[in-house]
Amino acid sequence: MSIPASFSRRSALKLGVATGSVFAVSSLLAACSDPSEGGGSAANTDSWTKANMDWKQQAGATLVFGASTHQWITALQPHLPTFESLTGIKVRLDVAGEEQFNTKLPVDLNSGSPTPDIFMVPSYGQAVGAKWLEPLDDFLSNTKLTDEKWFDDTEIFQSARDFVTWKDGTRYGMPITAEVQTTIYRSDLLKSAPKTFDELETVVARLKSEGKVDAGIALRGKPTAGAIAWPAAGYVFSYGGYLIDPDGKAALDSPETVAAVQRYADVLKAGGPAGVSSWDWLEINTAMQQGRAGMMQDSTNAIPDLRNPDKSTIADKFAVGAFPSQDGRSSPNLWHWIVGLNSKGKNKDAAWLFLQWATSKPTSILLSTNGATPPRTSAWENPSFAEGFGKEAAETVLGQLKAVDSKPMVAAWMHPKWPQVGDAFARAANTAVTSGTSAKDALADAQKAAAQALG
Repeated sequence: MSIPASFSRRSALKLGVATGSVFAVSSLLAACSDPSEGGGSAANTDSWTKANMDWKQQAGATLVFGASTHQWITALQPHLPTFESLTGIKVRLDVAGEEQFNTKLPVDLNSGSPTPDIFMVPSYGQAVGAKWLEPLDDFLSNTKLTDEKWFDDTEIFQSARDFVTWKDGTRYGMPITAEVQTTIYRSDLLKSAPKTFDELETVVARLKSEGKVDAGIALRGKPTAGAIAWPAAGYVFSYGGYLIDPDGKAALDSPETVAAVQRYADVLKAGGPAGVSSWDWLEINTAMQQGRAGMMQDSTNAIPDLRNPDKSTIADKFAVGAFPSQDGRSSPNLWHWIVGLNSKGKNKDAAWLFLQWATSKPTSILLSTNGATPPRTSAWENPSFAEGFGKEAAETVLGQLKAVDSKPMVAAWMHPKWPQVGDAFARAANTAVTSGTSAKDALADAQKAAAQALG
């Protein structure tokens, strides 16, 4: 799988969110500590010692955790001394900028290096295919290493569990974050979010014609797999379509996909901004923060910055609504970051203890207080998280995260040929948005390119 470029920018933006926002505590704590040593101080370990297992069984081990700059890492770092106190295992964070990390990690893993023992997985399909990741099912079922009842894997969103379950049913990683495509709208201009795509098209046209905003809606238009493909796919999934179907075949010219892309184009033609053909994550967020758009449809990661009055002119003038439906179906796009264990690592049991601790319910609640978005219901229901994220927004997004089906997204983004298929889809969607060419005609050409790529 190729990580969309927009997610690379988003990770950097999320670090910026942590400074000067409602989640500033995590960055302040991290700033006072040495990243290589974890920083912070050990907290009471009662929440973890309730697990029916020996946390000290790997005491004395040292682990290297390879990661890119990310808010989840920033939130985790102050709590590493708690893990070390609980287990006697030392953890060294090896954090690099995302571009540097994504370049260096494959080189290290291809060479058979036993470190990092644990790592953020920028390309899950690539990592599974290259056998860089250790399967986790045996760890999850090992009563010596895991208290399944305490860990409560079922509390993790179904979409997140599906996201890391490979085609053969094996789990090679654990999800650590959750974000979903949603409608963010100006509450001073609208009483509620449009519930259907028909209503959406009408509303964005009206907002633009009234002249209070430059655009009725801000959406991505840049013709790459990392830009327009992600939000446009949410339309496709909501229309019941696929980009790559469950059999691994290209589905860009299906009636559902064609109708969805035509709708995406019609919505932007009715109420989109000028120059949308080059718009990506940064442009739509900037437009929304500056009050130049009546709504946006993209990742829930936009919400913290929009709530930050130092960055947003509409901090108290927006609300969050569920993604629209088509014939009663709403299936927005989503994303979960993943962490896994090095298959060549020499401390796998110790590494699993760390991964279990980091993704457990009590740790997830701690991290959500510091601005992370773990894929657990308890984290999203944490009052401290809701206060920072916005209570109503948290409730709305949690409802979507519980209900969303990640399978259509996984079928596409996890496929080894997604970069080629995604770019073909993106070019077609951009053509439909920016020209008089119909989605049907644009996608016919894209289908040929995608079918050729898939073989």
